[in-house]
Amino acid sequence: MAFILRFFDYFLPESMCTTPKDLMRGYVLLGMIWSNLLISVLTAFGLVFLLNLEENTLVALALDGACIVGYLCALLLLMKTESYTLSSNFMIAVLTAVILTGIQITGGNQESPILQLLLMIPLWGFLLLGLKTGVVWLLITMTLCAYTYVSGVYGFGHVQLLQSAEVVRAMDLMFQFVLIAVMGAVLIVYETLNGLLEKELHEEKVKLEHWASHDDLTGVPNRFEFFRRLKAHINEANERTQTVGVVYIDLDGFKPVNDTHGHHTGDELLRAVAERLQQTLRLSDTTARLGGDEFGLILPGIRVPDDIENIMPKILAAIRKPIHIDGEEIIVRGSCGVSVFPMHGEDYTDLCKYADTAMYRAKVRSDSYIIYENTMGVAVQ
Repeated sequence: MAFILRFFDYFLPESMCTTPKDLMRGYVLLGMIWSNLLISVLTAFGLVFLLNLEENTLVALALDGACIVGYLCALLLLMKTESYTLSSNFMIAVLTAVILTGIQITGGNQESPILQLLLMIPLWGFLLLGLKTGVVWLLITMTLCAYTYVSGVYGFGHVQLLQSAEVVRAMDLMFQFVLIAVMGAVLIVYETLNGLLEKELHEEKVKLEHWASHDDLTGVPNRFEFFRRLKAHINEANERTQTVGVVYIDLDGFKPVNDTHGHHTGDELLRAVAERLQQTLRLSDTTARLGGDEFGLILPGIRVPDDIENIMPKILAAIRKPIHIDGEEIIVRGSCGVSVFPMHGEDYTDLCKYADTAMYRAKVRSDSYIIYENTMGVAVQ
């Protein structure tokens, strides 16, 4: 159904695309215009082929045609003036004039099969223009009902062009279907467009949330999301008496690659490393870019030292594996520092400091990992 919104976008002024509320109102108006254009065309076929109006067929088609012209003019007004209010009021006014005329030439309040269509006026007023303007159109509708009643009682302002009671009954039945179709179209348009718009807004919200919590270059979680997830894993591990591993990784040899081959190659290298880390770890683990050429890993539920001795060599091997970028073979290595909750601490900031300290110790040897020990203290950066 998204193609409907793309079609409506062609007619929707840019000024109505600034807020979700204006966008929704514009879509509903366009939906009502096009659905009622279709209903008016189908009504014309009914007037010609289903009713025996004889010489009054042209009169009926003229009134139906006036509705079609009114809808098209409302569409043109919306595109040219960019005024949603003007377009909506114009369309309702044309509809009101056509319905009132139709009532007065088909017997007035007492006999007209068209009287029921007056329900459309306040319905459109409330849906398109809100409470205040909707009340105004409701009062106008009530005034018109009173006028048709008075004119019927005192015998002025109306005529009966329909030839027989049978035609009146047939027209009454047909316009019952027209009224149901119009009201159904209004509700379908509103609910459909509202659902589509809510879906788009949700998708945009998800994109914004992802953008705010993930690194633009590599697509992995950023520093803030890393800390948020680490706190959550620590809380969960504390409740379940489990462990959480924190790994800080620094790429040895990244700066020379950047200086020699340029930032494009450096960016591609970071993307490749991030992808390899994700492929090496479990789905429950987290790979994050903490900044520059530094990555962070969260390993919930690991066993010490068995799991660490198993996973860390795989991580180092994945990093040192040659990366081919634009025909060049690039090799970097990793230095990793590891801290574990609750062995080394229970506060996420302390665990990060300890992992960072161990990482700086590992950089002395390069292509290695070191598990934090209490005798190391904390690295001063």
